Amino acid sequence: MRSKIKKSPKRGLKITVAAILSGILLLGVILPLPLSSVIYDSIFDFRCTTAEADAFSLANFPDLTRQRHTFPSNNGQTLVGYLYAREGAPEEKKGVIVFAHGLGGGGQTGYMDIFHYMAGQGYYVFAYDATGNDESEGEVIGGLPQGIADLDHAIDYACALEVLRGLPLLLMGYSWGALSVTNVLCFHPEATAVVSLAGWDRAIDMIEYRGTEAAGEFARLTMPLMERQERKRYGKYAACSGIEGLAASDCAAMIVHGARDTVIPISYGYERYYAAYCNDSRFVFKSYEERGHAILTDESGERDVALLAEIAAFFDRSVLP
Repeated sequence: MRSKIKKSPKRGLKITVAAILSGILLLGVILPLPLSSVIYDSIFDFRCTTAEADAFSLANFPDLTRQRHTFPSNNGQTLVGYLYAREGAPEEKKGVIVFAHGLGGGGQTGYMDIFHYMAGQGYYVFAYDATGNDESEGEVIGGLPQGIADLDHAIDYACALEVLRGLPLLLMGYSWGALSVTNVLCFHPEATAVVSLAGWDRAIDMIEYRGTEAAGEFARLTMPLMERQERKRYGKYAACSGIEGLAASDCAAMIVHGARDTVIPISYGYERYYAAYCNDSRFVFKSYEERGHAILTDESGERDVALLAEIAAFFDRSVLP
């Protein structure tokens, strides 16, 4: 199977040194909320477009079909999504996989080989561009909880489609998308299964991690203010966590991470989930000692078809009697 390598998000999750240092310098006893808003905005003031070298098209997969859909997200912005299926696959589908993409390289087209594989296993795949990505509206990303909000609205829309109504709901996300699929369980506990690939627990944790990486321990002083700003802007989507989402749902969960991940360290997601749920039979934990953030590629640099097969088998166990 021809594959392309989805590049690790860099710009999207990188907190600039200038932004964090500005926060520290502005700290007296209390940093005024308007100034913390300026700093927060400076972190996420970009759009993402999939680079041509990273994008797939339907021409790459002659037997893959897709239908274009549009739907509103939390602030009325229009998102674009596609419902994927595969010719020759069983007409009666096992379920629908709602896929949430990563941050930094654009929207969902860089993962079309994954959709092709999963559609061949008898699933519909509904994938979409999050706010500020590719075909969807939004001048900027805005913040990490935006991904959770977009996924919440994508699930509402997809599950209301007549062709998908009543099918088991399966969630799969990479990086930013992995944060989203565990957190969104706070609002969609009805999900049958979830797969988190190189994800983390709370949105605010990545601001703290990147901030301390850039400016040292002093950056932690800004965290209560950044969290206050994030919650003011995103409400319930900033207040949730993956731990809480997984506790709210009875779904099966597969957590995958690379021990050498420096974009999202394994301690921020996998290890927290393992500590909380390692004795829970509905969980599957899989870590790779030699892999970094590009968890979906194997040691040769190609898409890891063996991992995709494990994920498909995990979904099958979750939906089939």
